[in-house]
Order: sequence, then C-alpha cells, then structure tokens
Amino acid sequence: MAAALGYHAADPGRGPRLCFHLKPGSYDIPALIEVLEQLYVFYRGERVVLV
Repeated sequence: MAAALGYHAADPGRGPRLCFHLKPGSYDIPALIEVLEQLYVFYRGERVVLV
C-alpha cells in the first residue's frame, strides 16, 4: 500500500485529505512512479506527507 496525506493549502479549515493506492504483491519502480504521478495530480498545489 502507498499512501499520502495532503493539507489544503488554500483553505486550511477544510482539513486533510487521504489518498491511497492498493496493489497486490510488492511495488516495483514503475508502480511507485505511477502512484507518485497520481498523487501529484490529486494534491496539486497542496502540501503532502508521503507515508
């Protein structure tokens, strides 16, 4: 599982948003890059903590 917690930079009162990605088996480099690209789009303009 890969996960990230993002905070609304423009509206801190909205609270955090959690985005996660489940994949059977282990992550390889292409799968991890795909997750990071999805997170980039999902959290555009927000601060993100990767877990």
